[in-house]
Amino acid sequence: MRSPKVLLVNDDSASLLALTSLLTYAGEESGYEVVVARSGEEALRHVLNHDFAVILLDVNMPGMDGFETAEAIHSHPRSASVPIIFVTAHYADEMHKLKGYQKGAVDYLFTPIIPKILQTKVAVFVELAKKNLQLQHQTEQLAQLNSDLQKQRQLDLQNINERKLAEQALRQSREELRQLASYQDRIKEEERKRIAREIHDELGQNLLALRIDVSMLHSRTKESHPKLNRRVQAMLEQIDSTMKSMRAIINNLRPVVLDLGLNAAIEWQVKEFQRRSGIPCTLSMDEEELVLDDNRATALFRILQESLNNILRHAQATRAWVELLEDGSTLSMKIADNGIGMQMVNRKKTNSFGLVGMKERIANLGGDLVIDSAENQGTAIRVTIPFNTAGTSLPEPQPTPDGAPDKPALKLEPLAALKPEIKPAPAVRRKRERTSKESNVA
Repeated sequence: MRSPKVLLVNDDSASLLALTSLLTYAGEESGYEVVVARSGEEALRHVLNHDFAVILLDVNMPGMDGFETAEAIHSHPRSASVPIIFVTAHYADEMHKLKGYQKGAVDYLFTPIIPKILQTKVAVFVELAKKNLQLQHQTEQLAQLNSDLQKQRQLDLQNINERKLAEQALRQSREELRQLASYQDRIKEEERKRIAREIHDELGQNLLALRIDVSMLHSRTKESHPKLNRRVQAMLEQIDSTMKSMRAIINNLRPVVLDLGLNAAIEWQVKEFQRRSGIPCTLSMDEEELVLDDNRATALFRILQESLNNILRHAQATRAWVELLEDGSTLSMKIADNGIGMQMVNRKKTNSFGLVGMKERIANLGGDLVIDSAENQGTAIRVTIPFNTAGTSLPEPQPTPDGAPDKPALKLEPLAALKPEIKPAPAVRRKRERTSKESNVA
């Protein structure tokens, strides 16, 4: 911060020297600088170049006197408010003082000057100048700080806008990826249905016709050609084995039992799980047949299938439970076991997409999937979906190059020889529970 300045204007060298000595000594202690001028013209040049805390101006000077110099100083905007103290060796009457005050004087000093009074008066104005300089400096700092804050605010707003745009783009990208994943799942299910249908309609019927012919041959050669009959019997066994493998392939692609309803599909899947694993599984669901669209039924079936496979591979469980409940406008399914539980680190494995796939399937249907698991306390997966969710539907069939629409998917009508045997449970109770010993699901 700059030091205040005091201007001494006097044409008398002796008086100027005396005043300079008094103020220079005091200025070293009070922290101000003394500037001298020997005429009014020289004083005006200093005023144009510097800011002064106070001006000590001699009244009687040749050329431009003190009154004219004071008037010229206060006429300039830079020095209009600088306090002026008139110094004179002559007696000034009231009219003389009034003229000085009218020209901008704040005080009068008469020689001989008492040093302490002079130093005290100058010190007051110097202190005021210091306060003004300090205030000016603080104002400049505040202005600079405000400017920096405005710039930072603009940068922050720009960053916020960019972040919002990035978040919006990220949400849109995620939604597009979710829709793409959902679309791919549906296309995959449709392709599985198509392949299963073609295997069933083409290969299945051909195998069935072949078996009928071979069976007739077997019956006709039973007594006349025993050796050939044994070969035909081996062929029948091979055909039966092939048909069994074909049923397994069809069920892996698209269980035909899904076409009989979600209840039957769940019963069949629970039975298959018990047959493969030997783990008792209790099934609890409403007796009334659930009517769902294909997307929701397939999603629930696939989640049940994936969950039971996880129990078989990882849970080390000795018992499992499946529960399917309808509650007004929502349908909930719970799959639980008493195994070792699911650790958090296993849920976040880099290449583990089973749970992610389940959540995406349910999210696309407007539902929710919750996993409750603790170490050595088993795992429970609860899925809840609304009945009236308008899920993302498949796009309309696109025209083929010849203008005709693609052939619509046909409902698979399973042959009796290829259909898994299903024994419906008696409808005498609203709700049933089945264990591995009590279940009649086939």
